[in-house]
Amino acid sequence: MKITAKNSSKQPVVAFCIEELSVGGAEQMLIAMANEFAHRNWRVHVVCLSKAGELAIRLREAVTLHVLNKRRGLDLMLPVRLQRTIGQIAPDVINSHLWVANAWTRLSLLGNSIPIIATEHSRDVWKPFHYRWMDKFLSRRTYQLVAVSEDAADFYRSTIAIRDELITVIHNGVDTALYSEGKGLKLREKWLNVDSSISEDCSVLIGTVGRLVPAKNHFRLLESIAFLRRDKALSEFHIRLKIVGEGPERSRIQQRIDQLHLADAVSLAGTRHDIPDVLAAFDIFVLSSDREGHPLTALEAQAAGTPVVLTDAGGSGETIAHDASGVGGVLVEKNARAIAVAIREMLLDPQLRQRRAAFARHYAHTHFDKQTMIDRYERLFMRSLAARD
Repeated sequence: MKITAKNSSKQPVVAFCIEELSVGGAEQMLIAMANEFAHRNWRVHVVCLSKAGELAIRLREAVTLHVLNKRRGLDLMLPVRLQRTIGQIAPDVINSHLWVANAWTRLSLLGNSIPIIATEHSRDVWKPFHYRWMDKFLSRRTYQLVAVSEDAADFYRSTIAIRDELITVIHNGVDTALYSEGKGLKLREKWLNVDSSISEDCSVLIGTVGRLVPAKNHFRLLESIAFLRRDKALSEFHIRLKIVGEGPERSRIQQRIDQLHLADAVSLAGTRHDIPDVLAAFDIFVLSSDREGHPLTALEAQAAGTPVVLTDAGGSGETIAHDASGVGGVLVEKNARAIAVAIREMLLDPQLRQRRAAFARHYAHTHFDKQTMIDRYERLFMRSLAARD
């Protein structure tokens, strides 16, 4: 099926494609983009290949949602349904996200001229040879490949051998307006549950937000808390860790908490819908991941005024606020002791922690705002429209 007809309306039309709108950074970013493009007077469609997902309710009424009910495994009728849907939408440009949608969208639409912009959210080292071959093959059907970090861009240049002129780096952005000062105080007090005899400087709430999946390696974070609890220099500290998120690793994480005798210090908070308050409640935010793209939660934490400790996983280091006047966090090696050392430094020097918190907030609000990200996508979309004319 060949689809070449362009939208006859003067209002530009964009179709965003993704497997589903489940809880995750890429999905949240797509929703923010869809809603903002609708606000900017684009006609916006979101195509979910499998199911809508729990985050779909966040889409504005002006955004049209299409669900294609992809079956598990190889669904040979999916290209037909996708071609039909795209034909009905008649978009001027398509922006797909993550491997499943990036592959199926380009493969299904090989025979048409609608520009496709594929966004890759991480260094996908997990991809077997035939996936990498397909990425290379489908690059001929790609107007631009957007990488959310320089690290991801380097992977697609060096490992997949995508031509440099096809790659654009656009860092993620967040809605910094949600992160005003004074948030999270009541939640912090509730989660710390501190005895009045313990000083404020010695009461510390450490936290992380993310899906409970192997790539996030929550076990590494638990072991770092165990290190801190054994540190005699920190014997007077009241340290608590909140793990926010859900996922298949929940039972194993709880089991590890019990094995390390951390049940009195660590708890699983499940899914939360008040993330700005959650991140503002934390004194230190930690990501102990094995791999990351350009983690939104690290940007959001700094926008909330919370210093970060991140493992050197993919593009994590590109999210840490920094310039000649300061830093908003620390990048560490992928081991529990390194995480513990970085946390310990900020526990023993509360003024350092406060300086990093203040710098993180200021820098995030001037460098990490989602409008900057969406401006760059819009320029890219408009460039693709001009190239079609």
